[in-house]
Amino acid sequence: MASGKIKIVLFGMGRMGRNHFRVTKLEPQFDLVAVVDPVSNATPAELGTTKLLRSIDELKGVDYDAAIIATPSSMHFDNATALMDAGKHLLVEKPLCTTAVDAIKLVEHAKARGIKLAVGHVERFNPAVRKLREVLRQGFLGTPIHISVTRVGGYPENLLPGNNVLLDLAVHDIDVVRSLVGSLKVEASVCHSTVKEGVLDTAEVFLASPKGPTASVHVNWITPTKIRTIRVTGTRGVCFVDYILQTCELFGGALLNARQPVEATFSELLELYRNSDKISFGVNKEEPLRVQINQFGRYLNTGDRGELCVGPDAVAAVLLAERSIRLDARKHDSSVDPATDAVPTLDTEFV
Repeated sequence: MASGKIKIVLFGMGRMGRNHFRVTKLEPQFDLVAVVDPVSNATPAELGTTKLLRSIDELKGVDYDAAIIATPSSMHFDNATALMDAGKHLLVEKPLCTTAVDAIKLVEHAKARGIKLAVGHVERFNPAVRKLREVLRQGFLGTPIHISVTRVGGYPENLLPGNNVLLDLAVHDIDVVRSLVGSLKVEASVCHSTVKEGVLDTAEVFLASPKGPTASVHVNWITPTKIRTIRVTGTRGVCFVDYILQTCELFGGALLNARQPVEATFSELLELYRNSDKISFGVNKEEPLRVQINQFGRYLNTGDRGELCVGPDAVAAVLLAERSIRLDARKHDSSVDPATDAVPTLDTEFV
């Protein structure tokens, strides 16, 4: 990358696009030269010196080095392919594509053309997740056994065709878990279509790593309030992380001094619970999206990708989400009518 500011173009001015617009404008290493959006109503006052273009064709003649793709996921493949063919480096919002097949094609295309391709799995840059990595690396938890994730909130205002709660939400935490423990496989999943037929809005995904902990990821668009948490259980304690509040806390009954009740009475068990050791780790709160765009700039200038999600990791997140949909664990045993008084047999699936 040449010295001086990185000239960048933003595709999409929806909710995430506007966030990318804001943080890119804040960073002095970037010059946001244009936004491409066919329907944006952004005003000249909002855009400042940034041009508003209506199609990728209007970029002909525009001098730029890289692009951020924050369009609907269904458009990622075509936009990314066209931009890579033009020799532009990319930061693509998650998921990289809506199918693993297309994601693999993009990663291979980027490699063949020498394109730096990063994907916006922004929770990698959440300061609380970074702190959790330190906690695990330094052995505070002992041996990690299980990871439990909850990411829930209200139904999307604008549901786009092909989207579902796994591609929208679960890919975040699948990627975070992979960044903590390495490769994963889907053991089982349970998915629901509650509000709109055929649109998965709730899912529970069960994951396993070859030698490390297991994990469960719960996501939904049904809970009326946002919850974003991850809990890691180890042999010495349990660590709670709140993505939104950016907190990281470790609880354990014997982190400092082992304590055991003399008698297993209710009052003594309650006292032991109250006096469990608690460590609140210091977390330097930052906006993850701004940290991510800074790292993208370093990646372009020096090749240092840091914690950026690059192609192969992004493919894995889509592939695991796709497998979770296919491996929906629910089966329907039509031989048993739950309304009857029939006694279940030992091999009856639903009892």
